[in-house]
Amino acid sequence: MGSSHRHFTVSAAVVAVLLLAPAHVRAANDTCPAPSIKVSVTGFKDRTGNVRVELYPAVDGDFLAPRGKLRAEGKTFLRLDNPTPVEGDAVVCVPVPVAGDYAIAVLHDRNANSKLDVFSDGFGFANNPKLGFAKPDVSEATVSAGEGETQLEVVLNYWNGLGARPLRRPR
Repeated sequence: MGSSHRHFTVSAAVVAVLLLAPAHVRAANDTCPAPSIKVSVTGFKDRTGNVRVELYPAVDGDFLAPRGKLRAEGKTFLRLDNPTPVEGDAVVCVPVPVAGDYAIAVLHDRNANSKLDVFSDGFGFANNPKLGFAKPDVSEATVSAGEGETQLEVVLNYWNGLGARPLRRPR
């Protein structure tokens, strides 16, 4: 569990769930263990690097906060890094401790340096909010996870000209 692919501070019950449900890029028709959020990431610029999906508390101030702060305060945080798929969408199962509201952020870390390079990397959020020069409000990036598998599609945005937007119009 000390892998760089999973960082979180949650109860022992959640640790057991995470052990039983290792995260990896899945086929679109695979089922995720419950409760979970099945994130389909679309709109890749290329097939390089890694795809990072991060789960945050749906609380202003915690959304996109440094993981050290969240871990020190004992709050739910999960980071899942996977290689960018060779083709198609990246489908990542994000186990959640309990059904409820969570904020989701996604990064296409094209050079796999584990940092956001805003002018080259792709990024997106739950509900695909229109992006400006600041991070979206937590309410715009929040998804309600049910008791089972909750489906979510995130369309990646890349910096282009004076703003970040999808390469193509989402379906």
